[in-house]
Amino acid sequence: MFRLDDTGDTVADLHANTTKALRHGRWWLQGVLIVAVLSTQVTWAASPPSPFTKSGDEVVAFVRERFFDAKRAEAWAAKHQGYGAAATSAEDFARRTTAALAELKASHTAFYPRGSEGHAALSAIFQRYLKLSQVEFASIGADIAETPEGFFVRHVFANSPAAKAGLLRGDRIVTVEGKPFSPLTPWSSRAGKPTRITLERTQGSAPLTLTVTPRLVNPKTEWLDAQHASTRVVERKGRRVAYQQLYSCAGPEHQAKLQEALDGDLAPADALVIDFRDGWGGCNPTFLNLFNRTVPVFTGIRRDGHRNDWSATWRKPVVLLVNGNSRSGKELVAFSMKKHGLAMLVGQRTAGAVLAGSPLRLASGDLLYLAVEDVEVDGTRIEGQGVSVDVEVPESLAYAAGKDPQLEQALDVAAGAVSPR
Repeated sequence: MFRLDDTGDTVADLHANTTKALRHGRWWLQGVLIVAVLSTQVTWAASPPSPFTKSGDEVVAFVRERFFDAKRAEAWAAKHQGYGAAATSAEDFARRTTAALAELKASHTAFYPRGSEGHAALSAIFQRYLKLSQVEFASIGADIAETPEGFFVRHVFANSPAAKAGLLRGDRIVTVEGKPFSPLTPWSSRAGKPTRITLERTQGSAPLTLTVTPRLVNPKTEWLDAQHASTRVVERKGRRVAYQQLYSCAGPEHQAKLQEALDGDLAPADALVIDFRDGWGGCNPTFLNLFNRTVPVFTGIRRDGHRNDWSATWRKPVVLLVNGNSRSGKELVAFSMKKHGLAMLVGQRTAGAVLAGSPLRLASGDLLYLAVEDVEVDGTRIEGQGVSVDVEVPESLAYAAGKDPQLEQALDVAAGAVSPR
């Protein structure tokens, strides 16, 4: 009988006896199996640590130390400690981080890897805070939304490469240079190069092929240019209605751009539509000063009796066009202007995303956007609630062929709000 707990055997004896026991089918395990190989040293090769362990630890530390709700932050950090070690690629780490952050159920909390559109946008908004000397991103000048039916053009910025190429709101992007389109489509590799895009304008129709040339641009510069280029006055129901799109409201430049238009080209209009849909928030509370009706009206009287009224603020009807992606500072403005009777809201309830966020740079260069403060407006908490509209208009994006029912309704409402002459 052969027992594995016998002592005094040499390594050779152990091997011979084990072979003999296996050959005869006799194997008894008594107690705890301990195999000691004397005079033999075995070196085990350790698996290399994941390159994403450090980034994961940084994310966990930032959440624990900076997230606005300390109790939730600690519970989340304890649960996700070391999660980065399981990541197998940059894409996998981004996916795991995004999924983990979603558990915090907080706005202004997201992960933006280097090279992503969100990373470039956030870097442009906080360029001075992040101490960046330059921010550039390859862009065609279009906002593209992902839906269950595919990727659709949501906004085509005026005078952009996308506008010049003929892209329309509602076009479904199918391929770029023969490859299926995705949010990670590397426009950067095509900057300055004519690029073939196939798209579906009518559902089920044969794809169209357009050529667009991506450009390198600072996102903030692109948004300001688009805001300026969108400025116009349209005739609606016998009234002149002014319009301007604020895809972003982050920074005093956007407010100044609107002020300049209100004092200039838009001044003769009877009403105003401001398009707050999608994009980025960031409006400062002083935005409301553009519509402050407590500022006195001045009247100049000439020697012939002619009277000329002048006001430093806009006093005519205002419509704010909003949707479920109108967020942050745009919501603060929408809530306040509605509450104080300064504007009517048309479109859809806003996002309910008004926490104060801060960009935090990881050693990898990726950005963590983290909610660091809760926010109330006149004692009301909008986070998770949003701002309701006065006139509900559902979004109609897929295969819209350039049509925009929400905008059309906003223009009608603005025209109808003008007092009879």
